[in-house]
Amino acid sequence: MTKKSKSRDLDHLIEQNDTELTFLSAYGGVTNDNEDPASILSALKRFLKAGGVTIQEKNQRIEFDFGYAQCVEKGCKIYFKGSSLPLVKSDLIQNGFIDGKLPVRRGSCTVTIQIWDVEQRRFVERLIEHMKK
Repeated sequence: MTKKSKSRDLDHLIEQNDTELTFLSAYGGVTNDNEDPASILSALKRFLKAGGVTIQEKNQRIEFDFGYAQCVEKGCKIYFKGSSLPLVKSDLIQNGFIDGKLPVRRGSCTVTIQIWDVEQRRFVERLIEHMKK
């Protein structure tokens, strides 16, 4: 009779908590200020390409039809332009976002991301979906 591995139980517990406790990120957390802006830009570039967005690269900056992203001192600054962006101001103050600006008419948006995590991917994905409509 073989004994069941305990590591599977631990993996299952970690996976379960990861999916059930994601709402806690809304309360903030520690942002890794040392995350390299170039690595965030690189991850964003791959994410945009996977979403079917055509990009052009220019010295630590990528441009696409509806905006651009570039490395800045505090992270990766992203600018989106479009009509009635599906955003509210609270979208720009989540964990890992700083310096967010959303005009009243929501025709553009600027935010600096300091980490590349689930919230950042969801944010960008929402905007890609909106632009492709």
